[in-house]
Amino acid sequence: MEGKTVLVTGGGWNIGRAIAERFAREGAAVAICGRREHLLEETAAAIRAEGGRVLWGAVDVCELAAVEAFVARIEDEFGPVDSLIANAGGGGGYEPIDTIDPEWWANVVRLNLVGTFHSIRAVLPRMRERAAGTIVTASGGGAWFPLLGVHLTAYAAAKAGVCRLTDQLAAELLDTPIRVNCLQPGLVWSPDRLREIEEEERRTGRPHPDRDQNHPPEDAAELAVFLASDASAPMTGRLVSVDDTWWRDPEEVARVSASYHAYCLRRVEG
Repeated sequence: MEGKTVLVTGGGWNIGRAIAERFAREGAAVAICGRREHLLEETAAAIRAEGGRVLWGAVDVCELAAVEAFVARIEDEFGPVDSLIANAGGGGGYEPIDTIDPEWWANVVRLNLVGTFHSIRAVLPRMRERAAGTIVTASGGGAWFPLLGVHLTAYAAAKAGVCRLTDQLAAELLDTPIRVNCLQPGLVWSPDRLREIEEEERRTGRPHPDRDQNHPPEDAAELAVFLASDASAPMTGRLVSVDDTWWRDPEEVARVSASYHAYCLRRVEG
């Protein structure tokens, strides 16, 4: 990623912060955006402390004009965006569908799905002009199988939409060198949630039942760099999870890239 410009939405904390820091270490100029300025400042300071180049902006991806203005600022300072990591999103609305506030349900969809659309919309025209670029979207819980014991219809619907957006966009860009893939980060506890769980574990003397499924955000960061770099070429339109191992093997990457079905984001007969 040396010399490349990378935009990480939702880059202020947790997964987004780890992704931004990893790209900076790989030599990229990194632009991060999100809604909480103090978190963006913390991420930027950490990158600069290691000698990295970083630009940040308080941007709500639900506002297309704001995303477009930030991309224009990136181009002025760093040059065109080579890779977009459309990480911004979030859960919420953990209530039954017949009691949840409809506006809150729709807001979860806007943040995850419409926000991803806005981010792609802002960078894609220049990628088309330059005939180059990679786009990485973010899947999440409930996107491709139902989860038990939790009310998650808004988040699941939004993330499933992101998967199909990735699939369709990849098909529409097949006649270009632009690649689009989807990253599944697995279960990643936020720092606040991790502290709560550690306190619970100290109190009970037992590990949390989901402890073995939790991933550090650095796992997603490693996968994001792979999907944005030439190491994953010519793969496009695929869903790759941090729980997968095949993507570390160049021969397997070539096999998946050549297959119509492997790790695709649509229903397959048979």
